[in-house]
Parts: sequence; C-alpha cells; structure tokens
Amino acid sequence: MKKELKEKFPLWCSDMKQGQNSLMLTDDLDSLLGCAIERYVKGNEINYFYNFNKIFVANQEEQRKAIGIDLALHKGKSWCNHVVRINEDDYVNPQTANINALLKVHSGNYTKKYAMSTALTMWSYYGLPLPESKVSKMLLLCVDSSFLGHYNNSFKPVHNAYLKLLGFEELIDLLNDTSMADYEALQKEYKTKAKIKLNTEGFLQTNLPLAELQGAFSLPLELPNQHFSLRNQFKEGKGEVRNTVSKDQLENVISFALTGKRFFKYTYF
Repeated sequence: MKKELKEKFPLWCSDMKQGQNSLMLTDDLDSLLGCAIERYVKGNEINYFYNFNKIFVANQEEQRKAIGIDLALHKGKSWCNHVVRINEDDYVNPQTANINALLKVHSGNYTKKYAMSTALTMWSYYGLPLPESKVSKMLLLCVDSSFLGHYNNSFKPVHNAYLKLLGFEELIDLLNDTSMADYEALQKEYKTKAKIKLNTEGFLQTNLPLAELQGAFSLPLELPNQHFSLRNQFKEGKGEVRNTVSKDQLENVISFALTGKRFFKYTYF
C-alpha cells in the first residue's frame, strides 16, 4: 500500500499486539477471508456473527472488543469497503479502516468509490504477498467481484488508480490479460458468492469450498465450530439520499452504508 494512503488509516490497524481483539464475521467470503487475515497477522479469533439485523455470540464471557470485518459500523473498530457518507462532511466512524471513508467518497462522488473487497484492502495494508499462481490471484479478485470495475470502460481508470494505491500493479496486468467471463467462471466453480448462515442448531455453515479456497490463498480458512446464540437484535431502515441530507437525521445507528448513489440501508436500536 502506498504510504500516502496507509498513513490515513486508524492507529489501531498498525498495532501488532497479538490476540487483543475478537472478530465479528458477516455472511460472505469477503468477511471470512478478512477474518482469516486478522487471525494470521494478529491472532484474533471470530467470536461474533452479524447477519445485518442480528448479532450472535459464541463465548458470552468474552471481554475483548470486537473488530467488525466487512462491516460498516457506526462506532467501534471495523474493516470496511462501503460508502458511508451521504454528504462530504457527514459523520464517519473514526475507527473504521475504510478507503471510501478515508478518501471522503459520498453520494455526490459515488462513481469515484473504491469498488473492491475489504479483504484486498487488508491484504495490501498488512503487506501480504500476492498468491503465487495465476488462478489464485484471479480468485482473490473474485472476492466481492473485485475484478468487475476493470471491465467498465468509464470506471476502469478509477479502478486502476485504486489498484496502484494498493501497490497491486501486477493485478492490473493480470486483468488486462484476462476477461470478465474468466472471473465469472471461477466464481461459479468456487461458489465464491455462497453465503454463510447460522443453522437451526446455532452453528455456522456454508457451501463455500473452504479447503480449495484455503489452498488458493495459503491462509487457514475455516468457520468456527462453536455454538452461537442471539445477543442483539436491531431494526432495519432504508432511505433515499434526496430525503436525507446527513446521517445526523438518523437516530441510534448501528451500521450504515449506501447501496447505490441514491439509496442507503442501516440498522438501529
């Protein structure tokens, strides 16, 4: 990651003390891979599962603060890739490690957003070497469809600019030598869009081929096998930017993200 970007991240990101936080997993591969990176780099383990309007917990006695992974938390530590500003001066969680938040992307300049995975941000920030094989690099770009912006001619310069900021010029060359169809085929083969769910017995399950993906990324990629129980339940809200000038108009926000240039979703107490 380029120095000028890395220096904008919250100080907690550079604290390499081992095992001082727990992790909050969400329902997809981007979050699970991000959790695997946190575990590999800092020894932090998953203790919470968030499925947008509910938080489930494994160890209810856990005292360590949680880091949300691929989660647009309004307060607290999180790695995130969502656009979290309605306007340029909107409140942003000061503890969020989110390129779009750090570079003041909002509804008015939405087409300038970072449109790649949270895991790729973390991969770059922690200076992890890219996977060795071509397929593994392509799979990394499959996470959260990080390849997609390259094949939109109007967005391609923005997409390439972010890859350069991440220090991943090598991935630009790879994208130039491959097609969108190549990535879509890999997404289908490796089921990269499969969700993570809590079954009726309170255990996490997924159709993601974890063993194959673990081999591709050379990182332990597994779901915790503990039992999870409900801790918090929130209300869900959504709105249009034209009717909401700022997040200050919303009360008791837990998470917030734009779902496009004109719309947003959030949770609240």
